[in-house]
Amino acid sequence: MSQPPPRENSDPPWRILSSLSNPAYSPWIGLFFRLFLAWILPFLLDDGRLIPGLSYTDIDFLVFTDAAKYIQQGQSPYDRHTYRYTPFLAGLLAKFPHREVGRYLFCVADALCGWIILSLRQSQAKKDGNNIENWKVGLGDALWWLYNPLAINICTRGSSESLMVLLPVLATFWVATLNERTESTKQTTADSNASAATVKQVFWTGICHGIAVHSKLYPIIYSLSYMAYFATPPRTRSKTIIYKTNRFPWNHPVKLFRLAMLWIQRLLSPLPMLFLLTFAVTFVVLTWLAVRLYGNEALHEGLLYHFGRIDHRHNYSMYWYWIYLARARASSVSSAMATLTLSRIGKILLLPQAFLLAYSSLGMGPNPNQLGLTLFVQTYLFVSHNKVITAQYFTWYLCLLPLCSRQIQLQSREVLVAVALLGLSIVAWLGSAYLLEMQGMSVHRIVWACSVAYFFANVNVLTVVLQSRIPKDKVKESTMQKKKS
Repeated sequence: MSQPPPRENSDPPWRILSSLSNPAYSPWIGLFFRLFLAWILPFLLDDGRLIPGLSYTDIDFLVFTDAAKYIQQGQSPYDRHTYRYTPFLAGLLAKFPHREVGRYLFCVADALCGWIILSLRQSQAKKDGNNIENWKVGLGDALWWLYNPLAINICTRGSSESLMVLLPVLATFWVATLNERTESTKQTTADSNASAATVKQVFWTGICHGIAVHSKLYPIIYSLSYMAYFATPPRTRSKTIIYKTNRFPWNHPVKLFRLAMLWIQRLLSPLPMLFLLTFAVTFVVLTWLAVRLYGNEALHEGLLYHFGRIDHRHNYSMYWYWIYLARARASSVSSAMATLTLSRIGKILLLPQAFLLAYSSLGMGPNPNQLGLTLFVQTYLFVSHNKVITAQYFTWYLCLLPLCSRQIQLQSREVLVAVALLGLSIVAWLGSAYLLEMQGMSVHRIVWACSVAYFFANVNVLTVVLQSRIPKDKVKESTMQKKKS
């Protein structure tokens, strides 16, 4: 018998790279990377085994696990100094026999967040008319989270940020599912079937959002955006009900008053109120339960502390040097007066954030095609204007960037230059911070100048990103061109 001709290998040599972006494999590959690094890197780097004086594990992970031990011993997690998180986080870690299981749990949550991001991207591709059976997420989208070195580093070091960012992404997933079901429902059956599905999705979004805000206070900035989205009827979501930024009626008090009345009327409609009620009940019940179990310390350390938190130690925020000087001056007076002064400073610094977040919520939130972009812009504004900024805060908006990648020309020259300038500002800050922290050099003003440069680099990035937005019709056109190619 004649041997069959050898089958030609039609697969390209970069098939392995293409499998990294396959939605069926990439979450598992990302999870494997995280679990392996979470096992090997602490073994090599902790306790100065490989590099003397260097420890890989995040100090917060030690705080979590110590608080979990207190719970196992029947004590309060707040007996652990500097534990300022929800008590349920320590209670969750207390269920595991070994503390390293908590690190692996954070890795699983991080990979799950990446899977939800890919699912949302697939939902967006379906909305654009792509063939879902042959659809593959771009490797660039997967790199933003699943293969992002920063996200992998933070979760493998034992930071709980991976678990915290999962909740806002999950809430956004419920909102996106609501949008998909509402638009896919025919007009003849929308009154019965769509209303039940809408109420269910709003209900679950409110619960998830309540858990997220209780666990980590920052997702509360998304509340008005969600309400603005739910306040806009499906038939008018393709049209904006608010003026564009460059045409906002600041100089016309009558128009501005009518616009405010319109928003009040819409925000008091049933769906936004259902979301607000579900969110508030979930948040209040969890907070009440925490206070019931561990006293008022759970309220003060887990929530209220973060409203007036100020950190005089150097961080990326341009406010740190001002706070550092104010703390030094306040130390010359009584401790009560110093505490009052620093508390007032912390509250004053919240005002610019509150204005920018409210404006972006009502200006961008109602448009379903911009919801991911709205949340990204809000988080970016919040982080860049915050009085305390650490590298962990970067994950708050990086997890949202893939949700709006199809609306932004991320590969444009302007965006690349802006990101490069941001990277240079971070490198300059790290270098000056190293001289201050490790070498003991008095370079406080240089670190502050680098923090100011970092702030303006962030403003430049956000400006360029908003200017590079792709119109809705061009988004669909570019998607179809990618499909043909």
